[in-house]
Amino acid sequence: TLYIFGRGRKLLCREEWNRTKPCADVAEETKLVSGLMITLKSFAQQMGPPKTAGFLAYSTPQYKLHAFDTLTGYRFVLTTDVGVPDQHESLRHIYAELFVEHVIKNPLYTLGEDVSSCQ
Repeated sequence: TLYIFGRGRKLLCREEWNRTKPCADVAEETKLVSGLMITLKSFAQQMGPPKTAGFLAYSTPQYKLHAFDTLTGYRFVLTTDVGVPDQHESLRHIYAELFVEHVIKNPLYTLGEDVSSCQ
């Protein structure tokens, strides 16, 4: 599942592919992921060396979570199978080459609005 959060933790886009367990409550899951990201970033900053900005990924036996935070306040989160290698560069590419070029630079898009389609 790909989540794109805007400033203020607002969900701008959520897209699923090949998910084995269906989501019973999308809104609740989104709140949990958003809260988890805030907690993990804070934890990494408190426990890591000075100037730690955040974290890139973590794994559980069931899934792996990859994250990319932009300097402009957007957060890209991707959950994958455990065996998938690090996706930080892929998330950076989605932001820089797709999101910025096709969403942010789109004159019809208003900053902070939902992205109606991730395609």
